[in-house]
Amino acid sequence: MITYILGICSPTHSIDASMYYSGWASQSKFAQNYRSNWSKSHDGDHYINGNTYFGAPLKIGVSDGGPLFFTHYSFMGLNPHFMKDAYTDYFTNNKNIALINYRYCVENPEKHLGYGADAWGLTASDGPWDYSADEPTAHADHGKITPTGALASFPYLPNKAMAAFKNYYFNYGKFLWGAYGFYDSFSPDENWCSNIFMGLNQAPITVMIENYRTGLLWKLFMNNDDIKNGLQKLSQEKPTVEK
Repeated sequence: MITYILGICSPTHSIDASMYYSGWASQSKFAQNYRSNWSKSHDGDHYINGNTYFGAPLKIGVSDGGPLFFTHYSFMGLNPHFMKDAYTDYFTNNKNIALINYRYCVENPEKHLGYGADAWGLTASDGPWDYSADEPTAHADHGKITPTGALASFPYLPNKAMAAFKNYYFNYGKFLWGAYGFYDSFSPDENWCSNIFMGLNQAPITVMIENYRTGLLWKLFMNNDDIKNGLQKLSQEKPTVEK
């Protein structure tokens, strides 16, 4: 999403605001196929979802929310409290994606070791065999616990994120904590811990915790005049109907 937003907001090389609905939120056959191939499900393949998962409604999002990075990367500067389109407001939708992810890990239908109320947040990270984008579905749940999943979700579920933070540090910190914070992921199933710090996942932890504490990064980004002008353009757009 953030790529489209920055393109719309550019003062010198902007794209038309209509591309948000013809591109990012497209309901074209091409877009439907892309989303269903990603999630192995037709839920959300029209961008709109409309189903309820683990008791939480999901207005937009692939499958039952997808990896948690969908609620992090695009929203480190873009404040989801003030990001709305024709389909949803993104703070509420992102919070529900995080809640679905949390409840899935608590229920733990695949019976992975370590999952629970203080160890949750399936997302993209290093793994015992390769990098993968985990999500709360059986086919994409590989049993690895990724600290950035819960910790970058502080703005959405602060108490649940703090429980995970304390668990990772106090109970797993002997092998999970290092010079740059938490290692990327670990798997109790495989008695494995990543040996890398991944900036792609470290940054959302730092930024989103600060956004929860003070809103600093959100304020800086949203106070920019080019961002204000671009979001105003987007607010005037309507969904593209494609046959």
